[in-house]
Amino acid sequence: MQCSDRLGFPKTDPARWRLYSDELGATQWKYLTSDKELDENPQSFYVKYILQNMTPEELDQLVRETNSNIDESRSQSFNTAVKGGRFLKKFQEPSGIFPMQYKGPMFMTIGYIVVNYISNNEIEDSTKIELIRYLVNTAHPVDGGWGLHEVDKSTCFGTSLGYISLRLLGVPADNPVCVKARKTLHSFGGAINNPHWGKAWLSVLNLFNWDGVNPAPAELWLTPYKYNPIHPGKWWVHTRAIYQPLSYLCAIKYQGPETKLIKEIRSEIFIKDFDSIQWSKHRNDVCGVDLYYPHTTVLDIANFAMVQYNKYIRPKWLVKYANKKVYELIKKEMFNTGGLCIAPVSYAFNACVVLIEEGADSELFKNMLRDFKDVLFHGPQGMTVMGTNGGQVWDASFVVQYFFMSGLAELDEFEDLIIRSFKFLLRSQFTTDCIDGSFRDKRTGAFPYSTKTQGYTVSDCTAEGIKALIMVSQHPKYAEKVKGLIDEQLLFKGIDVLLSLQNLGNFHYGSFATYEKIRATPLLEKINPAEVFGNIMVEYPYVECTDSAVLGLTFFTKYYDYRHEEIQFSISKAIDYICGAQNPDGSWYGCWGVCFTYAGMFALEALSTVKRSYNDDPVVRKGCDFFASRQMPSGGWGESMKSSETHTYVDSERPLVVQTAWALIGLILGKYPNKQIIDNGIKFLIAQQQPNGEWVSEGIEGVFNHSCAIEYPNYRFAFPIKALGLYDRMCKGTL
Repeated sequence: MQCSDRLGFPKTDPARWRLYSDELGATQWKYLTSDKELDENPQSFYVKYILQNMTPEELDQLVRETNSNIDESRSQSFNTAVKGGRFLKKFQEPSGIFPMQYKGPMFMTIGYIVVNYISNNEIEDSTKIELIRYLVNTAHPVDGGWGLHEVDKSTCFGTSLGYISLRLLGVPADNPVCVKARKTLHSFGGAINNPHWGKAWLSVLNLFNWDGVNPAPAELWLTPYKYNPIHPGKWWVHTRAIYQPLSYLCAIKYQGPETKLIKEIRSEIFIKDFDSIQWSKHRNDVCGVDLYYPHTTVLDIANFAMVQYNKYIRPKWLVKYANKKVYELIKKEMFNTGGLCIAPVSYAFNACVVLIEEGADSELFKNMLRDFKDVLFHGPQGMTVMGTNGGQVWDASFVVQYFFMSGLAELDEFEDLIIRSFKFLLRSQFTTDCIDGSFRDKRTGAFPYSTKTQGYTVSDCTAEGIKALIMVSQHPKYAEKVKGLIDEQLLFKGIDVLLSLQNLGNFHYGSFATYEKIRATPLLEKINPAEVFGNIMVEYPYVECTDSAVLGLTFFTKYYDYRHEEIQFSISKAIDYICGAQNPDGSWYGCWGVCFTYAGMFALEALSTVKRSYNDDPVVRKGCDFFASRQMPSGGWGESMKSSETHTYVDSERPLVVQTAWALIGLILGKYPNKQIIDNGIKFLIAQQQPNGEWVSEGIEGVFNHSCAIEYPNYRFAFPIKALGLYDRMCKGTL
């Protein structure tokens, strides 16, 4: 039973929810109100499963289907992979995607609520009920607050946004959930101690004063890109996407309507009277529990100078001109992303700007309200705003590859799954470049993380997507079935984009970052204003992205001669970077998964593609030995998200399926000689599989910016299937 159920909060009827996806992978939830709609739109397996709406008969039937017609002549490890594949197959949508609730961060939903509130748009009751349920069910069990992410300690930022969200959604102040959360918020000194993003959202809502928010100068966008070393166009894409609209809102000091409810919330979230607060004295006040990245002296000086400039020098005509430039860039961002923007935080801030510029009745703003539903996702705890509009391309690429690497793709029962995902990936490849003046690189031929519509190239997604397409098109079982579907010229352009993303300048030579090459010095981190995140000002090199690039490029060279010498050079320099990034203990620090286990798996796989193994390479030997030293007595592996925060390996409380699979993949591909260690890990994976073929979700798989956890629910299928299949093929499958 969920906490919201025990506390008597209403819930919607799970049988009335449907998930719809289009050919490009966009997903939207809809609550059906008529019996006719219910009859005409049967609930999918995925929706029944995730909303826990399956009957006992259906659950029994699932177990029977999973375990029927198992080839007993095959190994136990292979048959375990088959059962996992059968369960995962039921998740697949007709569009070829594998939907998931990409959740974890607790600062996304506030934007959706704020935009609807300040535009006086009523959120649908079914959505409102489930948004409330999610917040109630993710509150800290002891103090009732919320953190930066779902499994975090309570923070001022998370508790402020969670509390305000509940109040705006209609939960009264005297509800026990609000009472408990408010007490915790007051223990942090009240909402005055929010970090920068929290202060900004509260200011937009008219719950804070912009005098208490450190400035975000819109004028920076007017400076020459070529000659300004701190031009926002050189920042990391997420940071510049957020501070673009934020600079607009900050410049005009926009505040929403002062409603009766807003006045009530003002009296609840501070520990002193709202009208008595001297806002300018609190610009740099941040609760200690929130402060992951403290201000540098450089930032404090810059903030002081900008405050004085805004107060005494800044001409109104320049503000107007700068905001005109910013709004032009926002419109370009929306054009490049089909209106979605890169992620929900910038989407919500952009929606505020569009509301100001175009009005609540404008077609553009109404479209933004409609498309906001692409990032809403429902689950057993309720509904929340995801980290982006999903991970459709990323997951489909992995599933396709790992079904081939495990041998599952050779079975007839998985042929439709492969073909559907293959066609989805073909539709997801970019066929146009971004509009000029967007500070964006060429993208034609590349792949996004989620959907083509979202519009952002990602280096590792491009590499993995290309590899998946080639894997299908070159396999004897599928070659004729997909013949002529791949546009090889578009594939070559994807390789062009991938090669262009390698850092071959002054910063981290040979590495790959995420969306772009590193455009500016990492010294820009000294003006990082976010306070809750590290390494957000510029692109950084990532072992995982570099590993994936190697995997994609080495696989491409098996079948194509296009730019062969340049690709070999790129692979060589990437391998040099990977080897150089290894820590003295043999580990690699991972930035997009938890943590040393995730990066170590990718690194060892990349090294295996250039024929490096345990017996002949000291880097592989150290990497494998590190993994072996971390195995738990049960045979599994488990690493805490605390590793990401502390940059030191921290064991989880118990072994975890996904991380066990990661370690096993690295050891198997690294050709680790102690088979007993690998055998014990495989036994653990087999033992953890449920009778219906699934592996239960156990914990956080992902992380970003070192401090925020995020879930990748489909990893619990993809990686165990890969590990089990590799074991069957490379270790003879005998336990």
